[in-house]
Amino acid sequence: MLLWRSRVLCFYAVISIITIVFFLVTCLPTMFIKVKYRTRYNIAMWFSYIFVWSARIMCSLKYKVEGLEKLPKEPCIVMSNHQSFWENVFMQLIIPEHSWVIKKELFEIPFFGWGLKMVEPIAVNRNSNGSVNQILEQGKKKIKNGLWLVVFPESTRLRPEQSMKFKPSAAKLAIEAKVPIVLIAHNAGVFWPKGFWIKKPGVINVKIIEVLSREFVENQEVRTLTEHIGEIINVEKQKLYEAARDSIVTA
Repeated sequence: MLLWRSRVLCFYAVISIITIVFFLVTCLPTMFIKVKYRTRYNIAMWFSYIFVWSARIMCSLKYKVEGLEKLPKEPCIVMSNHQSFWENVFMQLIIPEHSWVIKKELFEIPFFGWGLKMVEPIAVNRNSNGSVNQILEQGKKKIKNGLWLVVFPESTRLRPEQSMKFKPSAAKLAIEAKVPIVLIAHNAGVFWPKGFWIKKPGVINVKIIEVLSREFVENQEVRTLTEHIGEIINVEKQKLYEAARDSIVTA
């Protein structure tokens, strides 16, 4: 137990140093010099690679992805369950150039949040009645500019065994923007649950379940489509959770 705590603390120490260095060397200059979005995005992507690699090396937090071949070439909206901080960073490793819908409070995290502003995500106030309109308006602009959009429709991190009704904004955006929807499920919360502490080492399973075509999406009502997506993702994430739980018990 003491060894594990030391490894986790070492990981956070290294990531803290890397975050500060990244901000000072790469992010801070972009506040004063005009830099193309792709350059800023690539800086963020390198940070993501280092973050996930560090978690793998120091905390034995590995991952396995199923279904990468299903990803279309055109911009899509990606909808995934949300259990951990890990998937916030990991998505950059598998999803083409994209933006995110995030909670505005993330901007308040020293250095990390300040750097996050650099890539201009859609930052919403979850208590605001105007958040849906903000997602629709800014989301259409980003998709029009060729970006994918990653959304966690549960809008908060949940325990691996917990489910919640999905928010309809992402489905509504997909219908209005006329783009496919990529459905993803994972079990990151088994190993790194909501909060600061990484619970245990292991292999996080990430599954690209299916892609709902543009034609299918266009012909759906928002409520029906949201419920359909929620059912698919919740079923798959439960399977991934049970498989991870059973393997840990067996071991």
